Amino acid sequence: MTSGFESLSAQSGIALPPLLAQLLAEGRTRYGEDRADWQANWRDYTLNAHPVLSCVYDLEWIDAAQAQRIVAEWLNPRFQHGRAFLPFAVSGAGDAYCLMRAPQGAVEVGMIWHDRGESAMEAASFEQFVFSRLVESAHDFEHLLDDFSADEARACVLANLQAVVGFLPGAPGDALRALAAAVGPQDDDATSAVGADAAQRALAVFAPFSSPPFVVVPRWECG
Repeated sequence: MTSGFESLSAQSGIALPPLLAQLLAEGRTRYGEDRADWQANWRDYTLNAHPVLSCVYDLEWIDAAQAQRIVAEWLNPRFQHGRAFLPFAVSGAGDAYCLMRAPQGAVEVGMIWHDRGESAMEAASFEQFVFSRLVESAHDFEHLLDDFSADEARACVLANLQAVVGFLPGAPGDALRALAAAVGPQDDDATSAVGADAAQRALAVFAPFSSPPFVVVPRWECG
């Protein structure tokens, strides 16, 4: 699976972040062995952080073939005023989570909206993106309550925090480990695994990031 994304990386000129390459190589972005396996076992897989970020709201990993189609049909430099993207996940509405090379060479991450005239990057790196999405999910898991009990939602968050710790060394890993230790029993109607203060302390591990919006040609205008 990694080789397909390496090819997209070469085509786009966007370096594949080591963390994403590792997750791909270890199969941590896969939804079971195949479609039938996922349909039969999706609850267990989700609760046990397979794939990682299974606790995150409205994010679905894609494979290299899907990413290639998105680039060919929509997020292609010839459609997007010369701007290149490398998609790695999508939302349920068809928006694309993408890597994008910043002018100074860093690889930033954000959602490219399929039906809006502009988008903006939301993280300075793939590592920051993964980290912040996990912390946000720990602070607000209400979206998981459509399919799971509050106890199961907390277990899903905890499984993801513990799974990603091994991929993020140093301060980010330590922060996730501390956040996981803060997850404990709560009321049945709770919608968070950790409080706002704990979440803010964790998010402070990375420097604040902001990015100016840029023009995006909507999907239906491309092709």
